[in-house]
This record gives sequence, structure tokens and C-alpha cells, in this order.
Amino acid sequence: MTPDQVLGDGYTAQQLDLGADSEGPVIATLIHRERAAADTAERDIDSASRPPILVMHGWSDYVFDRGLLEHLGTRGHDVWALDLRKYGRSLLPGQTPTSIDHLSRYDREIGQALRIIGPGTPPVLLAHSTGGLIAALWAQRRPGTVRALALNSPWLEMHLGPGARTLADGPVRLLADRLQHRPILPPGSTHFARTTHRKYGGQYEYDLDWKPERGHRFPADTFAAVIDGQKRLRAAGPLPIPVLVLHSARTRIGAKFTEEMRRADSVLDVRSLVHAARGLGPDVRIEAVDGARHDVFLSDADARARSLHFLEDWLETISS
Repeated sequence: MTPDQVLGDGYTAQQLDLGADSEGPVIATLIHRERAAADTAERDIDSASRPPILVMHGWSDYVFDRGLLEHLGTRGHDVWALDLRKYGRSLLPGQTPTSIDHLSRYDREIGQALRIIGPGTPPVLLAHSTGGLIAALWAQRRPGTVRALALNSPWLEMHLGPGARTLADGPVRLLADRLQHRPILPPGSTHFARTTHRKYGGQYEYDLDWKPERGHRFPADTFAAVIDGQKRLRAAGPLPIPVLVLHSARTRIGAKFTEEMRRADSVLDVRSLVHAARGLGPDVRIEAVDGARHDVFLSDADARARSLHFLEDWLETISS
């Protein structure tokens, strides 16, 4: 592993070789926070009882929130993170950002990451948005490999629910067969970036090439893969592991930016998300975070603190 140029001191990064596809070589990047002697000393924490945590990003995103990783590390967790193929650190020249034809393809990098973390210490997957869907599908297909799921506004269902997804399924698959990794949707809005990025007066700094203001152009194959993944997750049996779902208390989606979007989910329909989350299994804790954004950990300080409190409290229950 080499020093991670994104997160800086105390973090290393390792490329995972995933072979090649029609666009050439494919890699993922596993990031690790090096343990510090002071992590648990001030809190009298038994780090041996704390599961490792593997952080996974959402669509048109990458892992950059050092504050979140430090927060988890100082509470005794061995912290890892994964930039999936064709995202962030793993995006190679000539590749279509975010392009994937089936979400099960990500099994390869998740599997490699878990082998490096250690087969005797199943981690908690802390996953955001599309990453939450990918993590839930992994846990369904590979029982026993993860300790629990902590899902941050997971994209478990389409806007307006399963009926809308069913209507879109056939046409999107036909378009994906024809267009493959060419874009299927127009550029998105700048609403989320306007609420978070320092360019607009927000509190957070991130690479706008890797996490563009309007998002990457959405490839047809990726959209079809997400719909297929949502359908498979809904049809699968309940997850036998603890699940935490954090989400904003409200949705504010629209063509025109409004100030309400600063303290709401401006990307996903919260009602559809919650309805799908209730079906994940018998041990699901769902927490609405007042004032949170789509990424609850990239919210204003008060909502970020509430999100971290819910996460810490739940992690305590599964670590005891």
C-alpha cells in the first residue's frame, strides 16, 4: 500500500486488479486508516470488541470524508474504504465514469477487500446511496461475510416506488442493450453541490472531476443495473444481520433550487427509501435525521452530529 494522496497523512491506498473489460484494464482502490495509539486511550475503549468498518460511496462519488473516517477510527474501529471501479481514485483514462452492466460485478472488489481486511473479522459495511444497494445485495448473496450494514440514504427503490420501477424496467433494459455505456439521462442539477461544496459557500471540499456538480452523465447500462438490483433485492429473503438506515427527514426535489434543499434530501424520494428499508429484514433500525441532506454525513453541523450519534449508538449495540 502507498500513502493516499486524497486523505493525506495516516491513510494508505492499494490498487486491486480486476482484470479488464471492453474499455481496458479495471481497478478498484482500497483505502486504510492507520491505527493511532491515541485512538482509544482517552475513551477506555476495548478496540478488540469493535468490528472493522468498510466505507462505500454512492453513485458519481468517491471516498473523501476524512472527518467521518477519523471519527470512527478514534472510537476503536479499524477503518477501511473502497473506491469502486470507474469511480474516483479507480477511474482510469478512457473509461466511462460509473459504467457497470450488473451490480454483481462489484463482488470482485468487495471480495478482495474483505480478504485483505481479514476473513476472521467480518466488517460493518457503511455504504451511501447506490453503494447501499450494492452492499445490501452483497450481504444477500454472501451471508456470513459482513457483521452488519449501516446504510446512509440507500438507493433501495426508485422514486414513486416499485410500480414506477416496474414500468421503467423494460424500456431501460432495451435502451441499455442499444446504448450500453452511453448516457441515458440528461445532466443532473447542481442542487446537492450548492448545499455542500465550498465553491458555493458550503463546508466541504471535494474533487469536482470525480464528483461533478451535476453528477457524471448516467450510463444506460448503469441505470439498467440499478433497476435490476432493486428488483433482485426486493425479491430476496430477509437479511439475517443487523441493519441501520439513516435518511433525511424530508425530500425536496425540483428543477429549481430552493433554500429548503439545504436541509433535505434533494436526490432521492425518502418515502420510497423507507418503505423499501422496512423489508430488509427483522433487525432493521430506521432513523430519520432532521435537517440532513442526501448524504447525512455531509449535512450542516447539527444534522451531521445527529447522524453520527445514531451511528455510534447502533454500533455500540452490535459491538456489545
